[in-house]
Amino acid sequence: MRLLYFLFMLLSFASCKKEAEIESSLPQLLPPKPPSIEIKWLSENPVKIKTGLHLSYLKGFDCDSVIGIDYIGYKGEHTFTPINEKGQFINTIRKKQKLSLFQISELNAIIKDKKTYQNANITGCYQPELGFLYFKNNELICQTILCLECSKIESTAEFGNEWEFNKKARLRFKKLHDELGF
Repeated sequence: MRLLYFLFMLLSFASCKKEAEIESSLPQLLPPKPPSIEIKWLSENPVKIKTGLHLSYLKGFDCDSVIGIDYIGYKGEHTFTPINEKGQFINTIRKKQKLSLFQISELNAIIKDKKTYQNANITGCYQPELGFLYFKNNELICQTILCLECSKIESTAEFGNEWEFNKKARLRFKKLHDELGF
């Protein structure tokens, strides 16, 4: 009887050891944690902000230029625009690119189109990494930020009642993102 008990324990131990070896050889399913990012605001070269405007993509508004921003606009559950209320740029900007008149027109057309928000993608990450800064007379008049992963958008200008856009709009935003070299 002791022999049977000994063999049972030996087989159990060998089986557990083999299972542990198999588990350690499996690839990790979770991606590595991204590095911790500290959000800071840069005090050099602040931007003048024009306040008190009630801009609307639906009605249209004039601007002199639009700058596309490739940046990290989130930390945990907090989101940030590329420029704060003091006119300071965020420290996580990776690249800036001025949009052509055609690109400005395309961007505005996507945002104001009511079809952009029909059958919207609904996901919850909202980690904005694409921003657009609208300027008129060297003053910031509007900021629009969006997340291409979960299809959410925010803007200081009115654009409708929806916060999520659909797959077709996501592809149009992605095309503009790529054209800007982001």
